[in-house]
Amino acid sequence: MPSRRPRDPFRPVLAGWETRIARWLIPGYLLGAGLPLLAVLAVHLQQPPGPPSVAWIKHTGVFDARAVALAVFLASMVFTLALGCLIVTLMKARPRHADPLPLPAD
Repeated sequence: MPSRRPRDPFRPVLAGWETRIARWLIPGYLLGAGLPLLAVLAVHLQQPPGPPSVAWIKHTGVFDARAVALAVFLASMVFTLALGCLIVTLMKARPRHADPLPLPAD
């Protein structure tokens, strides 16, 4: 049976899923903000000719509110993932010592 030696605490841990996720944060934010806006634009372009009716105004108002809510929700999801990636990246970094004591030897 192999010996269970503890990992060297002064060697940083290799990057993992947090770097893969972090690469997709900005495109994810742009898609999350852009797709609801494109849907709102598509609905507004389908307006029948002539003056808008009360039902049409109510329909587009509800759709606009739902699109804004979806965009805010997706932006908060991306922000939460970004914070998680930042915390994991900082926790995997090499430890820093504030005191002048020598580092422990193996």
